[in-house]
Amino acid sequence: MKDRPAIPIALERAIKIEAGHRCAIPTCKHPRVEVAHIVPWAEVEEHTFENLIALCPNCHNLYDKDKKIDRTSMLAYKANLGLLNSRYGESERRVLQQFSDEPQVNIIRLPGLGAILVLYLLKDGFLLKTNEGPHINGSPTWEEYTLTAEGRQFVDNWRKARSLE
Repeated sequence: MKDRPAIPIALERAIKIEAGHRCAIPTCKHPRVEVAHIVPWAEVEEHTFENLIALCPNCHNLYDKDKKIDRTSMLAYKANLGLLNSRYGESERRVLQQFSDEPQVNIIRLPGLGAILVLYLLKDGFLLKTNEGPHINGSPTWEEYTLTAEGRQFVDNWRKARSLE
């Protein structure tokens, strides 16, 4: 095998930014990430954005060495990152992460006028505003949002490496 060149710094940075400097597997909580090849370097002998993904060291080992995560799942995690990042803002992705982390929970309370923070989740029918707190100067102090059945399916598909499209 040829000597493998280092992944260019700018490319590594782009991969980590794509995943929010977190492991691309939404159920993972490990605080460190590294960049991994989806199709192994030995097969492609190149570093490309489409073939790289941010994984924690544990998930990287589960994929590369232990073969406990299959390539189809890894490709789905990568595709889902692209869709999530192109459609939803940071606040929305955090709300989705919260529902992923606590699958038994379907309600989240946000500060008043929080609809702007979850606008596309509302537009896509994944959240529904169901309650609000007392008003101060005409604005609610908090708003409650419920994850719809379609929203729960979206979160479950993301967690299980199913296509989000």
